[in-house]
Amino acid sequence: MIKNKYTETDVELRYSNWLSMFIDLVKPKNLYLYAGRGTGKTADIIAKRSIDIVYSMPGAVISIVANTYINALTNVLPYIREGWDRNGFYEHNPPNRPGHYVIDEPPPSEWTQPFLKIKEFKKTISTFNGCIFVLKSLDSPSISAGNSVQHQIGDEGKYDNPDMLKKTNPTLRGDRIKFGHSPYFMGRTITSDIADPADGEYDWMSDMQFNMDQDRIFYTLQAALIANEIEFELFEAKKAGMHESIIQKIVTKLERWKERLNVIRMNTTLFYVASSLANIDILTFEYIITQYQTLSYEEFKKAILSCKPSVEKGRRFYTNLDDSNFYSDSYNYDGLEDFGIKEFNYNSSVLRHVIRDKPIDAGYDAGNMMSLVMGQEQGNIYRVFKFLYTLSPEWIRQLADKFIDYFTPHRNKVLNLYYDRAANNFQKAGVDYASQLKKAIEVDGSNKRTGWQVNLMSLGQGNITQGTEYNFMTILLSGKEKRLPKVLICKYECKELKSSLELAQSNTRYTSGRKIIIKVKTSEKKKLSDLPMQSTNPSDAFKYLMCRRNYLLVLKSSSSSYTMGDTSIR
Repeated sequence: MIKNKYTETDVELRYSNWLSMFIDLVKPKNLYLYAGRGTGKTADIIAKRSIDIVYSMPGAVISIVANTYINALTNVLPYIREGWDRNGFYEHNPPNRPGHYVIDEPPPSEWTQPFLKIKEFKKTISTFNGCIFVLKSLDSPSISAGNSVQHQIGDEGKYDNPDMLKKTNPTLRGDRIKFGHSPYFMGRTITSDIADPADGEYDWMSDMQFNMDQDRIFYTLQAALIANEIEFELFEAKKAGMHESIIQKIVTKLERWKERLNVIRMNTTLFYVASSLANIDILTFEYIITQYQTLSYEEFKKAILSCKPSVEKGRRFYTNLDDSNFYSDSYNYDGLEDFGIKEFNYNSSVLRHVIRDKPIDAGYDAGNMMSLVMGQEQGNIYRVFKFLYTLSPEWIRQLADKFIDYFTPHRNKVLNLYYDRAANNFQKAGVDYASQLKKAIEVDGSNKRTGWQVNLMSLGQGNITQGTEYNFMTILLSGKEKRLPKVLICKYECKELKSSLELAQSNTRYTSGRKIIIKVKTSEKKKLSDLPMQSTNPSDAFKYLMCRRNYLLVLKSSSSSYTMGDTSIR
């Protein structure tokens, strides 16, 4: 793009960083932005985008959503209004300064009146062209309940419970004939700094990246840059006093490109992650250094660099877990192009690295979350390729059905099941969970044989203490013990296991004067829906899968320095 230099006598000069300009150009229907501290998420990006929505959809209802109503009033709305002021969108205050909106009162009679019939204008912002901003909070859904909303705005999305947020989605509706011309119609604008599930925050925005068509965003940006160049051309033509016919040709060209741009923007989603460095020109490098010196390293990574949170390495239970333990070439797409969408059956046939003529191993952890981790030893690699789970009230039957359905294409129907020794202790009480799962996999809900044979591999095995697990996993995941396989875990089919292993924290306990490393299990007290991604439950299933007798004995026999716990046969 040609850089043109103008003075304040030519145009109104305003500062904008590259991130804000990028969003201004693309103008997607949906924007989900993770950005570091000081990037102007609310006062710049949300403020400018909301102004654009007002001009794009006269008469629309726009909701500002927050986790609490207090947060909306004291944190979100003041920063939006500050941004409006900075961008020349003012509160109406005649005769001192006629403006663009009024708060908590009906719009002046000379303004376009809102299409939404409102009896009480408290808790609303009304604009000159009939738009209405309403506040919605997740802790008080009755506020503004029932209103049809054409666009939804939210700040600090990491605090928004996705289950509560879904309840606001039905309000995203309205008159398509009246508003359907706008790319913002039925869209969402949500910003936040990076979420940390370990702190009770919600990382639902990360899932929105899968709704983004990157090619569409790229083409939109290209078209927007062309339209922007034509805007400059028109500006220069008018400034130079060119003939009206020349100016009209430029105007026609600009209108043609704006029409194209409007079409391509329809139904676009932009998910983006940016660090505070995006606004370095204003923040200055000294600000970044100060933040680094005053914040913990982990907090600096999250708040400034927008890196996904992880437990500090010194506090991790699985200390040697890193990117080398995960793989992403997970799927085999050969032949799938021959099937229609309705014909596609999501099962283990899509897994690239499953040996279908070899038995499957599984680690099993029972409880209100039932976890099942599947893998195979493949030469010098142990590949973990699938994680399945159920949450109460689903139970053993449902977990077994998920396994049976998913591994229908598997030819060698033998499952070697590893589990907590404590499961054996329930046999006499008639609630042996391992045996129940064995039976549920071998015989389906209709009492028919499935063809699977399940071998209970942990019968008689000694207890696997947390100290044993810590010592063993430290060596196993390092990959340095050549008599043990290299562990590789699928990033996509085992995302819950990956999160569980990465977030698991360690603590120390002293027994008879001896220091023992233990796994912090408080995350298992979280609410059910948070357990898959935020608890240690999946990691326990992984423990039973890997801490098998023959693997433990490899290290116990190699050096007396390993304290591997009880591996005896009982």
